[in-house]
Amino acid sequence: MAKLVVFDFDGTLSDSRTSIIKTFQHACIELGTLVPQPEDIATRIGLPLVQMFEELVPDGPNAALVLGYREAYVAIDRLHTTLFPGVHSLLGHLPGLLAIATSKSQSGAEASVGRSGLTPHFDLIVGHDTVARPKPNPDMLEYICAALDVAPSEAVMVGDTTFDLEMADNAGMRAIGVAWGMHGSARLSRWEVVDSMGALRASLA
Repeated sequence: MAKLVVFDFDGTLSDSRTSIIKTFQHACIELGTLVPQPEDIATRIGLPLVQMFEELVPDGPNAALVLGYREAYVAIDRLHTTLFPGVHSLLGHLPGLLAIATSKSQSGAEASVGRSGLTPHFDLIVGHDTVARPKPNPDMLEYICAALDVAPSEAVMVGDTTFDLEMADNAGMRAIGVAWGMHGSARLSRWEVVDSMGALRASLA
């Protein structure tokens, strides 16, 4: 059994796909830029927000788009985001240390996890801007392991995107993909993949 389980947040614990897509498009509409299609946005969820805008709106005022997104996100998130069924039960039954590694900013991560009611479950929450390099670089996982005094070989990363699982590979950590998130089982097929919270709990046992 792993001493530490690190979770991604969006798409792994939180069903926030609709909120992220709607907020992204809202920011683009407000600033009069190209509005990307939902699937183009969804495939990039898990990357830092600024990188998503740079890739999807390459000629846009990206700093203003990021600001517009952050100003609108909370209201949209409250309307459209829910936890995946079974999350509280899963986290409540896992022994050992628990952490979150997310591509949200540190302040955004703490706020979103707080709104979800999950904060008490976690020993550490880390956003992408706490470290030098984002996913799929290993920086967040290395930071978490150092802070909690756990070797990467004693930890596991659970995520829904290739960015999460490549980050785990780069950190020398076991990776488990969840089929219900942003990338789906086909894109995650070269890793271990589970299709239910019950299967995830069994895999972590």
